[in-house]
Formats: sequence, structure tokens, C-alpha cells
Amino acid sequence: MSLNKNFKDWLFIVSVWTLASLSVTATGVFFQRLILRLLEIDTADVNQQFMEYIDSGYQYLEGSLFGFLFGTVFFLIYWLSENTKLRNQSFGRIMLVKTILYTIGFVVVFTCVFLILKLLGISPIKETEKFVVLFLDNQFYIAISSFIILYSIIVNFILEVSKKFGPGNLWNMFTGKYHKPIIEDRIFMFLDLKDSTAYAEKLGHIKYSNLIQACFLYLNEIVFKHKAQIYQYVGDEAVLTWDSSDPDAARLCMEMFFAFKEKLNTKADKFEKEFGFVPEFKAGINEGPVTVAEVGYIKREIAYHGDVLNTGSRIQSMCNQMGKSLLVSELFAKQTANFERVKQELMGEIMLKGKQQAVNIYSLERA
Repeated sequence: MSLNKNFKDWLFIVSVWTLASLSVTATGVFFQRLILRLLEIDTADVNQQFMEYIDSGYQYLEGSLFGFLFGTVFFLIYWLSENTKLRNQSFGRIMLVKTILYTIGFVVVFTCVFLILKLLGISPIKETEKFVVLFLDNQFYIAISSFIILYSIIVNFILEVSKKFGPGNLWNMFTGKYHKPIIEDRIFMFLDLKDSTAYAEKLGHIKYSNLIQACFLYLNEIVFKHKAQIYQYVGDEAVLTWDSSDPDAARLCMEMFFAFKEKLNTKADKFEKEFGFVPEFKAGINEGPVTVAEVGYIKREIAYHGDVLNTGSRIQSMCNQMGKSLLVSELFAKQTANFERVKQELMGEIMLKGKQQAVNIYSLERA
């Protein structure tokens, strides 16, 4: 993941956990005071250190500190599950490992918070022995476990749904941005495996699916760095999109294709050993106005409609015929004409299937 994406995820997770800790703290303080009032308990009869701690407001400092530290630990566990071999495990195994790590993280963070407050001289528990007794209390673990599990489910759910819809799209769906169709200028890349039919026949269904899984896994590793959104997977094809309003969109789109190619080449030994060859991909790129709208009620998603997609797909289909790996429309070629280390070649005016007018197609290669 890119540094920017990592920072945003960290900031979101830490913010959620800090707010959660503060809300639980505020609720706890409210009910503590309410119980004392309802039971008509004289505060003089209550542990004075405890009452002074409530009145001082230090509980909110404790809550903020716990939220920040545990949020950071939570992010590190999330990052670990997204950037190591753990992500290749089953969902159940991932959740089991996460749960164990959350528990360890909680113990470490809770101890750190106690030590920090103790060093500052504001902890309501002055003696370490009392801290150990509290730490071994079953009711304490039941209460904390419920809190951790509840908010872990909520945060993980939001992160997983965000990945499902792509960066920013969860918020767009929440706010109803595309509830009514709107027009946007976007770049689309249609990325397809070369010689897929021959590979499928050679490998068989299961091994071929393993190949596609591996390729798209490596594709996912560079998506955020290049600010791409994965619109959809269709068999052995992935459709990616960029917002044209981003001045770097064309450069990032083009660089992503070459970065993906290099990524696969760095894994050449692994592919040769497991599948007997190194996969290659071809791509077609087009740019222009499309209609964006939410579609469906069951399995709702954000969909793009328009001739830009149809033309982009057909440009990609010409790669084999022209013996090129990357073909682009004339509009996209103009945007990349002055880029360094890029060689452009006009392939001619071509009548694409379904089009009434011929279009110019260019090939792009590393110079």
C-alpha cells in the first residue's frame, strides 16, 4: 500500500478507537455518578482516590491515550494482514490470528497506559498489586472483551466494505452522490491475460484459477500507489479506472501498466516453478465522459456506462492482432506524448467493431 493510503487508514482507525474509548469513558462516568445518586451513597463513603479521579477528568486522558495506542496497534495488525502471506489464508484463520493479536495488543496497551498514568502520578491505582488484581478479574475481561470485539467488528467491517467498493466509493454511496446518474470524465484500462485460452487448457480449471488469483494479488499491491480504482474483475480481465480531474491520472495509469509488468517479472521464478511460464498481460486504455450511477438493490454497486468503456474494451481486443501489449486511444496518447521514457507509435486509423467512424490507435512502450 502507498504511504498516503497507509496514513489515511491509520488516521481513520486511530480516530475511531479514540472516539470509542472517549464515548465509553463518558458513559462510564455518567453511570457511576447516576448509581451513586440513585443509591443515595455519600461520596465520602466511597474510595476517595476513585472519586478524585472521576472529578479530575483524567479518565478522558486515559481514554484518549488508550484509543490512540490501541488504534495504532489495531492498524499494525490490519497492515500485517494486508501485506504479508496472512492475507492468503482463509477468512476464519485470518480472524483467529487477528483476535489473538488484538488480545496481546490490548494487554500491552493497557499496561502501557497504567505505567504512563502512574509515572504522571494521576493513576487511581497507586499500588501495582491492585493493578495485577484488576488485571486478573474475570468481570474486567468480560467487559473489555465485549468492548474490543464490538468495535473491532465495526472497524473491520468498514475497512472491508471500503476495499470492496474502492477508495472513496463507500462515502459516495453513503452520501448518495451517485443515487442519480451524473457525468464524469474518467480513464479506463482494460487489462487482460495474454493467450488465456491456451493457458486455461494447459493448466486446467483449478490451476488456471490459482494463476489468475496470483496475478490479481500482485496487481492489488500496486493499485493504491497509482491511485487506481478496480472497477470490476471479469474472468481473467480487470477493469481499472482513474478520475481524469487528477492532473497525474494519465501518467499514473500508464505507469501502472509497466509497474504491473515489472511486478510479474520479479516473480518469474515463482511462476515458472508453479505454472511453467511467466504470465503476460495486454491492455487497452480509453478516456472520456461516462455516466456514473448506483445500480441494483441486492449487491448494489457503482456502475459506469458509456461508449468510452465499449471503445476501451475493443481497443484492448486489438492487441493480439497488432502484436502490441498496450494500445491507447488518440485522446489518451496526446496526454502522454511528452512523457519521458515512453515511445508512441501510431497504429493507424482503425474501424473498431460496432463503431461508425474510424479511430486512431497508438501503441505505448518503454523507450
